[in-house]
Amino acid sequence: VSSCGRLCTEELSDSVLLFLCHGALAMLEWKNGSMGESGEKLLLDIALVLLSLASRLKESNMAVSLSRILAIWTNSALDVLESSSQNLKSSLNGNSNTTGKLLEYVYTHWEHPLDAVRHQAKLIFKNILRIHQATLKESVVKSDPFLPMLTESLLSLEWHVKGKYASLGCLVECVGVENILTVDRTIPAQILDVMGDQSLAPYASDLLETMFINHKSHLISAFQKTIWINHWHDTWVSPLLLILCEGNPDQTTYVIDYYLPKLLKCSPDSLSYMIKILQASADKLFILSLGSCNTRGALGALMACLRTARAHGHLQFRDIMRDGLLSVGCVKQGLVHQHNQVRIDALGLLCETHRSTEILTMEEMQLIQFFITYNLNSQSPAVRQQICSLLKKLFCRIQESSQVLYKLEQSKTKQELIKESAKWDHLATLQQYKDFMSSICDKLFEALFPGSSHPTRFSSLTILGSIAEIFCAPEGQMQAVFQLAQEIDPTRVQTLIQCFASTFEEVKVLAFELLMKLHDMLDLQDSENLHLLFQAAMDLSISTKPYDCVTASYLLNFLIHHKGLLNVCLNNQQVAHAFQIDEDMSASTMEKNTLAVIKYLLANLEREIFQAEKSLLQAAASFPMYGRVHCITGALQQLPLNNLTLMTEWRQMVTKLILMSYRLSSVVSPIVQSSSPEGLIPMDTDSETAGRLQMILHEIQPRDTNDYFTQAKILKEHHRVDFAKLTDDEPVENVCIEIRGKEGQTCDVTAQMVLVCCWRSMKEISLLLGMLCKLLPLQTVSESSDGLITVEQVKDIGDYFKHHLLQSRHRGAFELAYTGFVMLTEILSRCTNESLRTLPQQWLYNVLEEIKSCDPSSKLCATRRSAGIPFYIQALLASEPKKSKTNLLKMTMNELISLAAPVNESPNIIPQVHALNILRALFRDTRFGENIIPYIADGIQAAILGFTSPVWAVRNSSTLLFSTLITRIFGVKRGKDENSKKNRMTGREFFSRFPTLYPFLLQQLEVVARTMDSETGELKLHPSLFLLLLILGKLYPSPMDGTYSALSMAPFVPFIMRRMFSTPVEWISMFIYHKK
Repeated sequence: VSSCGRLCTEELSDSVLLFLCHGALAMLEWKNGSMGESGEKLLLDIALVLLSLASRLKESNMAVSLSRILAIWTNSALDVLESSSQNLKSSLNGNSNTTGKLLEYVYTHWEHPLDAVRHQAKLIFKNILRIHQATLKESVVKSDPFLPMLTESLLSLEWHVKGKYASLGCLVECVGVENILTVDRTIPAQILDVMGDQSLAPYASDLLETMFINHKSHLISAFQKTIWINHWHDTWVSPLLLILCEGNPDQTTYVIDYYLPKLLKCSPDSLSYMIKILQASADKLFILSLGSCNTRGALGALMACLRTARAHGHLQFRDIMRDGLLSVGCVKQGLVHQHNQVRIDALGLLCETHRSTEILTMEEMQLIQFFITYNLNSQSPAVRQQICSLLKKLFCRIQESSQVLYKLEQSKTKQELIKESAKWDHLATLQQYKDFMSSICDKLFEALFPGSSHPTRFSSLTILGSIAEIFCAPEGQMQAVFQLAQEIDPTRVQTLIQCFASTFEEVKVLAFELLMKLHDMLDLQDSENLHLLFQAAMDLSISTKPYDCVTASYLLNFLIHHKGLLNVCLNNQQVAHAFQIDEDMSASTMEKNTLAVIKYLLANLEREIFQAEKSLLQAAASFPMYGRVHCITGALQQLPLNNLTLMTEWRQMVTKLILMSYRLSSVVSPIVQSSSPEGLIPMDTDSETAGRLQMILHEIQPRDTNDYFTQAKILKEHHRVDFAKLTDDEPVENVCIEIRGKEGQTCDVTAQMVLVCCWRSMKEISLLLGMLCKLLPLQTVSESSDGLITVEQVKDIGDYFKHHLLQSRHRGAFELAYTGFVMLTEILSRCTNESLRTLPQQWLYNVLEEIKSCDPSSKLCATRRSAGIPFYIQALLASEPKKSKTNLLKMTMNELISLAAPVNESPNIIPQVHALNILRALFRDTRFGENIIPYIADGIQAAILGFTSPVWAVRNSSTLLFSTLITRIFGVKRGKDENSKKNRMTGREFFSRFPTLYPFLLQQLEVVARTMDSETGELKLHPSLFLLLLILGKLYPSPMDGTYSALSMAPFVPFIMRRMFSTPVEWISMFIYHKK
């Protein structure tokens, strides 16, 4: 014990000291007072050491370890108190210095970003209460002021503080809910009011559950049932019914989801009381009780209560109908109610049951049919999702209950078969099921008529997909009560194919998935029909409407599964020479068809790229190439690339696809890499349009150093425009180019059309290359037969991504290049080849060195928020394995923080701008989780200091970084109220998380307060004043603040008061309002 005590006072590293304390708590015997007074002193010393470490250990793993060890300490303290001296009890009393510091730790960490730390803080608080009770004698428990003061302090906190709920729950278990309600009887209603916020609803419902369970136990022990149940209902049920009838939509939804099930579980008998009250309300005020589009009314409240009760097994639908709790007419009113959630609750009442094998009644089937008739066209995506989910539960119930009926029918004895009534009942129910499902399918297919709305199509296709999934072909002894394939005919197949033409991709996806579930039953072997569909897909793949190529992709993916498609491809004379596929090969139909389709697309694409190299305008107007690439990518995604038969053909195909991607990229990259790509039309060799192109180019006047734009490819002798006239200031009226399409029609080409063609082509190339790296097996050894892509090809693809991410100016281009690059880096991080696995690290070092070098010849884009550079670094860092020590992230953050700091002697601010922009992207990226939290304080300092720069680019980037960090620290603002306290925290919590900001902000505020005008000698505005006030305005003093905190906000007040007379009233008013 004495050795451990000496070690606690020696100068050791924080981590060593932490785990030394852990070892002492774990290995020493704390029970039965075996260590005497020295052990008690050691226990107190360990507490002081751990609490001092809390202000220094900020890394996520160390913060979690510290919280767990503190929780272990509280358990050890409880063990020691069983047989301790009076001195130790005094030292651990609730009013003691040690307990005060422990409470301060809890208040600082009860809203910590890490779940583990929050959970341990709750456990520590609970043990503090137990420790305090253990230090008191029974005679002084009632007169002790600690718990009443603690209760009053917690209740004085605002309800948006999440830590308040868990602490109050622990306090209720300790002192009983009556002592809480004595302070304020409206607390249950206050907590229910908070449940309009989804982020607080789970915490509020847990606290309410703790309170009403404790209250019930107290009342049962004190009163008779008839007395206590009424009192309990008045306290907990009446406020609930008021909110269900008149509350706002969000509040009622969260109350029903989180609170109502717990209340019914605690007291199932309360359901009859709730129904009685709501029915009485409905009878007295029939019209008003129906509710509106904003409130549920008594009818909606009744639906919600019955739905919850049925879902949790408190009653069945037959009981509802038999006992007259609800009429069929009322259910129908609920199914077509103005309020969306009332309709959902009415549907949930029909679909959700406690047992998945409960038999459907005829009333339920008829009501479901009534609901589908009027609710497929819901405009709310959330409501559509709930409808589809509830109906899926209903179909599962039909399937499972039908199997029960089949088994009952099969298990009957001969004696039972004589009883016709029993036999007829089961078979009749099964027939009702089949007829019901058939009628549902009829309604759904009728809703897919041409021109039907997107919500109707989405709902119908989703429900049909659920039916196809649940009522699939029977397996083993399973019998099918219904199969969707039996309802499919050629007309309905055509209806589903027509859904591919929808402009909404989710409709295309649903239609495709449904057809895939049914493709074994479909007959599309008619060669003429296949040819027409295939030709339609080819035409759509070069449409100038971007969504048409998506339609083409899904149509081709559907056709690939049909045998006759191979002959359709081979019969095309234009590209027949490109095919060398034998129909008798052992490969699957899907593999052969996919290879044929890709060869067909590639042959056409190569011709079109050749034409685009001559005239990019012609390509943009007549055959934008991105559609072909999109179809190739879509076809490859459907193929099991790790289980292919035609390896030689696929290896050749992959090589051609990669080379094609590079070639297409070279055609379109000059546009997206231009410093102003939004208004450029490139020069063509076609002399007919050369003059007008030059005129438009002169009008736009791009400031770009790219030779592609500065050296116009014009034949002077063919000029038909007097360029001398272009020097006048008069605007040029014509801003589009007329070209001839494939069939001789005249097309106007604008710069926007060219740009769309180019950036979408870059997008599809990036996705294709990324997918090739992600899905294809790697050929690590030359001449290997098991790989499709070589190491060198992967390296070349990596260099391609690097080039375009670092040099592209158009956001659409580098955002999608980033998506493909992420696929590549994920593969490289898991690769067994050492040279490939270390590539991300090498690329990261290289780009950081290029940023630091300030080389004037560098092509890195310093405008457009550094363009693709942040994306490039994000992808490299995100590829680092999550279970590693994140050394790359730490190294990068340290480098960027040093670059982001202002350097007076350096005339080049480009590295600082890049660093600020990259830091912003990294702080916004949720993939880095808590690993990036330790750098927030440094980021805030860099942003505030950068705001004082005389260079606009630095100030702009600093502002964006500051905004990102404010969101990262205080959370996303959910409401419109600028002065809301939801996105705020106490000063102690803020400065405990970021202790280095306390002296920094104080110093900066002092500088701001002393900023004088050199001419007048008066105080003047400092650039960083607004940022400082914005941070301080989000901090507020807490009623829990005691005398233990050294991070008081009092030193800030004099400097703020000094600025009040020289600062615009609006800023100060907002700041003062925040502090109220």
